[in-house]
Amino acid sequence: MPDLITPRGLHWHYEITGQGPTLLFLHGFGVNHRIWRQQSKYFSEHYQVIALDLPGHGQSDWQEVTLQCMAQDVEFLLQHLNCSEVGIIASSFGGLVALKLFELNKGRVKFFVFAGSQPKFCRSPDYPFGLEAQRIHKLANQLNSDYPSMVHIFFRSLFTRQERATRRFRWIQTFKKFEDVPSQAALLNVLKILEQADLRTVFYALQLPVLFVNGTEDYICQRDFYEGLEQKMTSARFHWFERCGHFPFLSQPHEFNRAVEKFLESCEI
Repeated sequence: MPDLITPRGLHWHYEITGQGPTLLFLHGFGVNHRIWRQQSKYFSEHYQVIALDLPGHGQSDWQEVTLQCMAQDVEFLLQHLNCSEVGIIASSFGGLVALKLFELNKGRVKFFVFAGSQPKFCRSPDYPFGLEAQRIHKLANQLNSDYPSMVHIFFRSLFTRQERATRRFRWIQTFKKFEDVPSQAALLNVLKILEQADLRTVFYALQLPVLFVNGTEDYICQRDFYEGLEQKMTSARFHWFERCGHFPFLSQPHEFNRAVEKFLESCEI
């Protein structure tokens, strides 16, 4: 798999497969690019698929970086690969990286698919969605005291009871045992970003095609936010997975792929 060292000296690891219009997949907290393996295999038949490891995740090196720095490095990677336009499919924290990338270079992004992602993850007086700051602090303390087992416990919590009872989830758990554990410092840094980042201004100004894919029982990205969003972003599309948590593309990959494919066809991408 290819690797790239960006101007700040950070080594990034990524996978590139297929040919055609470019799809960029951005993962979230505590996982890596392989979380998209079912999507990479499916979409690489008609698209060029790029799936990368964020800093400190998978096989990408770690150094303390801001959200802005991450977006700048992804922009450098896309320039290196001569990708003039990309469609972005982002999960959770990856959605913040995607929005920051869009803020840097609006002409590069053709569309967004947000899977369990939103422009702000921490609640505030004017934003009653996402996680309370105390819950983010608690997770940070748990990572400091019980690492890496807390990473696996948190990952499991992102699935519903119904999902955890399936053969599919048992396969996910078995597969994940062989995954590289992310850098503890990287996860603590991401939690700090999740607490502070607020990209609502960029988010609500989006004028390009957007698809939101969510589980109805995702406790991080709750349904109330998206139901209100339908009034603000009337051109956006929404696809719900019943009795599903934070990772619909893992629990129901085939339905997720079809939903995204239908969205791409409707956008003539």
